Amino acid sequence: MTQYTQPDENAPTPVVQNRPFSGCLTKISQNALTILVVLIVAGGLFALARAAVYKIRPYERGLHLRGGKFINVDEPGWHVKIPFVDTVIGVMIIERSGMIEKLAGMTADDVTMDISLLYTYRVVDPVKYQLEVLDPDRIVNGFVQGALRDLVNTRKMDDVLHLRADFNQELYTDLQQKQERYGIEFILVQVQNASPPEEVVNAIKDKMVAVQMLEKATSDAEQQRTLADSDFYSAQKKAEGDAYQITKIAEAEAQSISLSSQAKIKAMQAILDELQGLGPLAEQYIQVLIAQELRENSKWIISNGGTLPIIDLSETTSQIQPTESLPTPTP
Repeated sequence: MTQYTQPDENAPTPVVQNRPFSGCLTKISQNALTILVVLIVAGGLFALARAAVYKIRPYERGLHLRGGKFINVDEPGWHVKIPFVDTVIGVMIIERSGMIEKLAGMTADDVTMDISLLYTYRVVDPVKYQLEVLDPDRIVNGFVQGALRDLVNTRKMDDVLHLRADFNQELYTDLQQKQERYGIEFILVQVQNASPPEEVVNAIKDKMVAVQMLEKATSDAEQQRTLADSDFYSAQKKAEGDAYQITKIAEAEAQSISLSSQAKIKAMQAILDELQGLGPLAEQYIQVLIAQELRENSKWIISNGGTLPIIDLSETTSQIQPTESLPTPTP
């Protein structure tokens, strides 16, 4: 006879274990050391592969050294090296810029100028640039400063200020002559600013003001001279005109007197010709004509040896003193 037993509701429910998962954990715990070794080896291999394989970008070149000895220049792409034995130095070959903020230079006419310069260059020989020059960027900057100062010493201040294109070209040519020793190639050389010191600028301004004042004074003097020359020319022409007019008037008067005298002479000659041979009356008439002519044009001086009384025949009334000498006409 089977006896039925009723389950107790308060009894705990038995836990059913996941046997596959439990088995996996058991295996991992048993092989933990092996797994750790595998992970370490894999990580080491990955690190070794990463250290052995490297990439060179298009804008750089790689200097491959093995045991400190240069082997070759790596071109852009993937490359392999021996870890802990080979060394690769990356060198940027793209164009880079340099700047000289302020450089004091003495010009050929003994003027100190402050000059700023911008220059660009690129690396054409990575071996010389990186392996034969210590701190190449600083060396190149010092080289450019020296070339700039040497060129300024051979130029006058006006040439540096106003012939900027010629100055840049000559400096570029000087830099090209020595660029090979540094493994670079200069691309652009351009003076940004060139100015004398403040005291020199003030002196130049004072000189310009003095020159302007001198030019103004010269212009005023030239203008006054022109006016004086004009006045002198006008006065000279007026004097010449007056003299010419006086000369012409005198010539006209002289000609008039000459013609009048000739006419009178001809008239007198005609009268004399008519009166000649007419007797005492004609002679008296001639004496009257002579007296009229003398009264209009002459004076008579009558002398008795001691005094010289004057008879002015042009006067209406004349005083005549007795004298024994003959009258002497004076023109």
